Amino acid sequence: MHRLSKFVFSSVLNEDPILKTLTLLGTLPSDELSTEETGEPNEAPAVQQAILLIEKTHFASQSTERNIAKRITELIPTGNNDIYHWWNALLASGEASDPDLKMTIIFPATETRKMITETPEIYKTSVLPWIEGQPAGRIQWVYNILSGVKEAENVLMRDDDPEIGFVVLPDSKWDKRTLSSLYLLAISQRRDVRSLRDLRPEHLPMLKNIRDKVLATVPERFPGVAQDEVRLFVHYHPSYYHFHVHITYLNAMVPGSTVGQSHLLDTIIDNIESIDPEYYSKASIRYALGVNHPVYDL
Repeated sequence: MHRLSKFVFSSVLNEDPILKTLTLLGTLPSDELSTEETGEPNEAPAVQQAILLIEKTHFASQSTERNIAKRITELIPTGNNDIYHWWNALLASGEASDPDLKMTIIFPATETRKMITETPEIYKTSVLPWIEGQPAGRIQWVYNILSGVKEAENVLMRDDDPEIGFVVLPDSKWDKRTLSSLYLLAISQRRDVRSLRDLRPEHLPMLKNIRDKVLATVPERFPGVAQDEVRLFVHYHPSYYHFHVHITYLNAMVPGSTVGQSHLLDTIIDNIESIDPEYYSKASIRYALGVNHPVYDL
């Protein structure tokens, strides 16, 4: 039985008829976040909140060319005008290579987010010690990707230079087909940069290498996406503390791309290069954070 069979619906958080998405709030048993997945014992409450994002996928080429008409089981007329005729259609089950829906679960989910200001003092005395106390095993999956042990088949670009190198692969939120929702990740080869706060002038060659090679390569790998339609940004706070850059199509509506969480890579480079070499160690950073996030209490 899949984990979503235990999802208990609470409310609809958002419906978007343009993006064809539905966001639901509900609950899941805590044992759904297993020790096998996290590497740590589960000491959470018996039931925790979960957010389920349901997205209608883009029609794959094989559907539009061969299978879509055969999958129609019923046509329901909704109107006509001159040369135009409209129906709603019901489809039979499709193939695994061409799913009808993409589903993302956020679990456990934070119910409330607040805007808070992190001063350099708060970072040094409270946040940094918390980051340094995170078990190394939590980002072992990142090291597995960098070393080629895992997900080698998904790597789109690899630069193995230990100082300025990086690996690019699709983000799990992308369906790997629809260019208008293109979402990639560039993960740095360096293991001494955890977040925005660690960046200094010595990291500029790495930041520029990521920017320049991504902007040169993405249009080649994905015809139809121009260089000036590629957005590169960094989250603060990130979901894991190993430096990485998010790469999306400019108009893609992706989580975390809004003010309060994302910082454009070009702006980061300019802040260090033109304003202050120690910009990110001196700046007070204001961001949105869930009240259940450990940093919120700090």
